[in-house]
Amino acid sequence: MPGIDLNYFIRQANKLTEKIEARKQELANETVEASSGEGRVTVVANGIQEIRSIKIDKSAIDPNDTGMLEDLITAAVNAALASSRQL
Repeated sequence: MPGIDLNYFIRQANKLTEKIEARKQELANETVEASSGEGRVTVVANGIQEIRSIKIDKSAIDPNDTGMLEDLITAAVNAALASSRQL
């Protein structure tokens, strides 16, 4: 096609790809924190949807009620991932 510089579009696409990769790297280093159960379970996630850490207060551990702990962990993880998506 005369008049269209395909190399220009390829260069632009490569620049955009580089910017996307740089932003992904930035997001990997940014973290968010969320908790549940009045802070008894705290989850830290990064901007690329990876869980970095989970902290559980001893008061949340009841061998007779593991369901509650599971619910607290699930809620904290979901909240951290939701915050991560907002980055």
